[in-house]
Amino acid sequence: MLARAFRQEGWRIVRQPPVQHGYRPDLLIRRPGASYAVEIKVGAEGRSDRLIPLWSQAYIQASHLAGEHPPLAVVAAPKIAPRAAQQVLKFAEQYVPEAAAGVIDFEGLHMFRGPHLEAMNVEPPRVSPWLRAPADRAHLFSDLNQWMLKVILAPELPENLLSAPRARYRSASQLAKAAGVSVMSAFRFVQQLRHEGYLHESEPYLSLVRRGDLFQRWLASAMQRAKEVPMHCLLRSGRSAGARRQLLDSGHACLALFAAARALDVGFVEGVPDHVYVRRLAPADLSRWDGMVLAEPGEVPDMIVRQAPAAHSVFRGIVRPNGLACCDILQVWLDVSSHPSRGQEQAALIRRRVLGPLFEASS
Repeated sequence: MLARAFRQEGWRIVRQPPVQHGYRPDLLIRRPGASYAVEIKVGAEGRSDRLIPLWSQAYIQASHLAGEHPPLAVVAAPKIAPRAAQQVLKFAEQYVPEAAAGVIDFEGLHMFRGPHLEAMNVEPPRVSPWLRAPADRAHLFSDLNQWMLKVILAPELPENLLSAPRARYRSASQLAKAAGVSVMSAFRFVQQLRHEGYLHESEPYLSLVRRGDLFQRWLASAMQRAKEVPMHCLLRSGRSAGARRQLLDSGHACLALFAAARALDVGFVEGVPDHVYVRRLAPADLSRWDGMVLAEPGEVPDMIVRQAPAAHSVFRGIVRPNGLACCDILQVWLDVSSHPSRGQEQAALIRRRVLGPLFEASS
């Protein structure tokens, strides 16, 4: 967004090699008679008490890396009130009078202080809350949207941990084709990611940023009451050991939660009955599972059969370690995080051993 704003005002964006211990400014911008080494920091909130420390950090780093160019420190957030932006600029003027400073948000606010920069200043029209259409935040993590998130992230994960196409997508139509969804579904999803500041604005491909915030919201959306039943395997003709296998081979079920974590070699929690996801949990479906019956009250179940919370996302991402249908690693991380039986510890292990690079890759 910042690079685009500079280009629109006639600045040239210069990509430069790393300098000083492998680091470089985020942007180097030039125009006749002026140049700046730009450092930008992004906050989750548009409050001045959150933005001022970020601006200070950006200014220190910009000054250190600027070399022969004047430093320009910029802070951004999804939404910033003009008054908060002015407080940041006033702080800069008071404590570093010679400093160039900028504040932008994802709704179009641009406020700058410094030579050749004031022409970029613009305050977007603020629509009354009574007139603004309500944002459907839950829709960001609908079933198909969760699947498209996995498709975007798939190139960063091993194939044995997530079954999904592995490519980079320049547009919603390319994403739709790869994910097997309608173009309109993909377009709405990409637009919402962009509107909420989760897409890199200057990359040629769909690239996720602010991932920590995005993943926390994804986790929150996954915390819902599960529809599940405890099941018991019967000893019938010596086939009790095959009852689970029969269910998993049906094409309508897969290992989930801690059982899936063990199958993917990242599990450590013991003593929890195996969880199995099914597409639909109904009496007619249960009666077709040979060798399994509902567990009696007080009886320790052999497995817990749970209706998948997002069937498209769960079953399109299935992997098959040792030939058994199993949830992908992202789904396991989402599902165990809120489980009372050491779920947070299991989720932390998955993040540490597998998903760490996904969280860190935010540029």
